[in-house]
Amino acid sequence: MLGTLVAFMVANPAMSHALTATLETAGLAAALILLRSPRPEGIAALVVSTYYYGREAGQREHDIKHAGWDAVQAHLGAEFLYGWSLPNLQQWVAPTCAAWVVAGAIYLIRSRMARAAPLQSPRRGRP
Repeated sequence: MLGTLVAFMVANPAMSHALTATLETAGLAAALILLRSPRPEGIAALVVSTYYYGREAGQREHDIKHAGWDAVQAHLGAEFLYGWSLPNLQQWVAPTCAAWVVAGAIYLIRSRMARAAPLQSPRRGRP
């Protein structure tokens, strides 16, 4: 079972990044909720998306430097998606979409719980 999961993740890096980003976003959002951060789900999704962008941009910059580009061209190409391969783009877009879906789900759950909470609280002043 574990071997099958690892083989799937190696064969499908964009999907494995999306699954990992889902867990990372949920965990980071939970930590930020406990810390009472404003908009914890949005911050979590932004951090996870930025992490995967940096990961793929760094890899792409490394690859295009070895392809003969000078350092400045390689850096600018990696920063602005120029010269990115389709797998690099997929491995950034898939976890970013997953992170924002998780953030949206957490936001909906929290907003519904907040609306339901006043309806369930007992009235003050009643014996």
